[in-house]
Amino acid sequence: MLKVDINLLFTVINLFILFFVIWKFLFKPVKKIIAKRQEEVKAVYDEADKAKAEAEEVKSSYEEQLKKAEEEKNAILKEGRAKASSDYEKIIESAKLEAGNIVDKAKADAKEESERIMKNANDEIGELVTKAAAKISLTKENPEADLKLFDEFLSKSGE
Repeated sequence: MLKVDINLLFTVINLFILFFVIWKFLFKPVKKIIAKRQEEVKAVYDEADKAKAEAEEVKSSYEEQLKKAEEEKNAILKEGRAKASSDYEKIIESAKLEAGNIVDKAKADAKEESERIMKNANDEIGELVTKAAAKISLTKENPEADLKLFDEFLSKSGE
């Protein structure tokens, strides 16, 4: 059986005092430390979220700049291709014009050369005819001599 006496009462009072002292000096500081740690952890998470948001912003800015650079590169390439095509057409047109001029000059030179050759041939033929006529007029011998002179004339004119 349980005796209720003064010792039990002092024991209960001591337990309440001990509980109050432990509560006052142990649980409250521990709760404050835990609350402080939770605030620090929350601050770290908030800072990490903020850094993540900034990183996302920088990433989107970088991607936008990359997209602009790609568009600028494509525009420069397109412009370069257009200029190269234009230059190509100009070069081809110039080459065609120059080739035409060269062909025209060659034709003119060939015509001049042909005329010069014909003139020289006519001059030589004229000389040969003159020489043949002079020989014929000097020899006046017979028709056989005339044929011989004529054959000689033809062989020299063929050369």
